[in-house]
Amino acid sequence: MQKLTLHSNPVAPPKMVEPPTTPASNTGRFSAENRPRKRYVEATQCEGPGCEKVIPAGWYPAHKVRFFCSTSCRNREAACRYVVGTCKHCGGPVMGRKDEVGKKQFCNEEHMKAHDTEQILGPAGPFRSLIEEYMTVMAPTYYRSGTLATVRVSLAKFFRFSALIEKLTDLEQVRPAVITRFIAHERERGLTGRNFVGHLSTFFRWAIAEERYTLANPVVPRIHSQRGAPAEARPYSDKDLEAIWECVERTGKLELMLAFVIGEESGLRVGEVANIRLSDIDQAAQTIFVRLPTKNMRVRTVPYHGKVQKYLELWLTQRDPRCKHDHLLHNTALKKFTGTQLDAWFKLALKNEPEPAVTFKFHRLRHSWATMLMNNGMELAVLKVLGGWEKWNSMQRYIKVLEGTVRAQYETAYRRLQEKVETEEDESISLIDFALMNQPDAVTQSTSAA
Repeated sequence: MQKLTLHSNPVAPPKMVEPPTTPASNTGRFSAENRPRKRYVEATQCEGPGCEKVIPAGWYPAHKVRFFCSTSCRNREAACRYVVGTCKHCGGPVMGRKDEVGKKQFCNEEHMKAHDTEQILGPAGPFRSLIEEYMTVMAPTYYRSGTLATVRVSLAKFFRFSALIEKLTDLEQVRPAVITRFIAHERERGLTGRNFVGHLSTFFRWAIAEERYTLANPVVPRIHSQRGAPAEARPYSDKDLEAIWECVERTGKLELMLAFVIGEESGLRVGEVANIRLSDIDQAAQTIFVRLPTKNMRVRTVPYHGKVQKYLELWLTQRDPRCKHDHLLHNTALKKFTGTQLDAWFKLALKNEPEPAVTFKFHRLRHSWATMLMNNGMELAVLKVLGGWEKWNSMQRYIKVLEGTVRAQYETAYRRLQEKVETEEDESISLIDFALMNQPDAVTQSTSAA
């Protein structure tokens, strides 16, 4: 293993100069027994990889020879001392720690993304430039940012199929039969998703509008639509929630505990939790403002209860004041989370735990939240507002009617029905009784007539 002394942003060592004024404790000549505790250093750049901050001039400990602006910069520099592999993109050395030999495959994040792009779009051949243009110009205005990666993969798979299997070289050669064969090919591979057909249809509508494709849209409705079984709610049971929570507590990570209870008590999506700012929380009213971006691009305010309040107060006492952002949660590098990163943290923290924690999915907390509220009497119209759903059928996918609720409501309705029947029986009379009731009136009317 090769150890390097060069850094990704080498800086000159700090220059030691005579200070304008020397403290009284450091004046005069120093013997071996009376060495100076501090020395004056001119302003110098932080030695952390990629950091451009300047450390101000001043008195620093005499033994200090390297200067970093923060602990994270020092840790990043320490993590880049050894050659641990060769970059799969550029062939250059990959720097890391001793325990990362053979594990890191890229020298930086940009090269990793470039390699992934080449792997995805490279097989598309003559259609690659068209995909890249579409993803740059049209897709960002039509799809949400979280969907763009899926759209790119859908298009790459189709045009890889077109280029390598169908041997097509021009977009005009794509016909409905090609779409049909591609769908069959994906089904044979075991693909269960259905969104790729819609992605293709939208792409060809764009190509027609831009006069890149002069024929009718090759994606034919009702022929190429892939309808599967309706999605069902997947809430955790109370027992499963308790078991998962015990595992999350064992991690000792307050940021994960707080994120978990927000999902459990308020039903927020993982991306919405990561996007919470400090100013979005009203501790007096116990509410959280859910800001944009959301799935349907609508804001809302949701309440929370005692569990969130408890872990929110604990987290705020430990939240690092050196954060340069106002997001509620931050990672160990003091950076804000994204929804994907927060999901990855849960997966890493629970990977050695037993079921159901090892397969924990944050989004299922939203299913559990909606199911719990509905089964405890919340009106669906109110639940729809709190959950931020745009359509009723979307909300229904999150709600599971529990057997206990079905039985309880059946018994209640049947009891009311029985009470109603008994009341109607008491009030009803036979025709003979009705005649006898009116007999005195009939006799009186006969007497008056005579």
